[in-house]
Amino acid sequence: MKRPWQFCGVIAIVLMAVSCGGSSSLDNTVASVYLTIEIEENNPDIDICLQAGDISVDKMTVTSTLSNPNGTASTNQDVQLTRWVITPSRTDGGSTASPEWSYDQSVFVPAAGVADLENYRVYPLEYLREIPIAYLLPENGGFDPETGNTNIRQSFELVIYGETVSGKDVATDPVLIAFNFFCLGQ
Repeated sequence: MKRPWQFCGVIAIVLMAVSCGGSSSLDNTVASVYLTIEIEENNPDIDICLQAGDISVDKMTVTSTLSNPNGTASTNQDVQLTRWVITPSRTDGGSTASPEWSYDQSVFVPAAGVADLENYRVYPLEYLREIPIAYLLPENGGFDPETGNTNIRQSFELVIYGETVSGKDVATDPVLIAFNFFCLGQ
């Protein structure tokens, strides 16, 4: 008879612990702003045999928009972006894409404002010497063995991560940047 009461007592303690462990608005970690990237100027054609530096985007804008359109912006919603992540994918029928790349670069975006960026790098020069782009070099045959083409088309998905002044994690919406790689300047 003692055993069922002990079992009921344990169940009651578990139920109380679970009911106290719920979430509340105090646990909310969603930032009160969201960020978008607009690529305004970019040269998508990259001659890997003539490329002398990292691949960059000529002009882009990061825009901060309040999650609540009726809200007011405060400095607590300002964002410090810190980690850039670029994930390539093939758009030409090939299956092997260039490697993902990430780097740390600080960019400040005011709440409900914009950050205008010029000549920001999105891919390192040394990655152009890795498969699949390296197939396009004359010493490697000058064509992609997967497609038989003398060019490779890829989209780079760019996402930039950071946090608001109030400590909330935030990231930009992903944006795709299209590139066409080839080697004419041998």
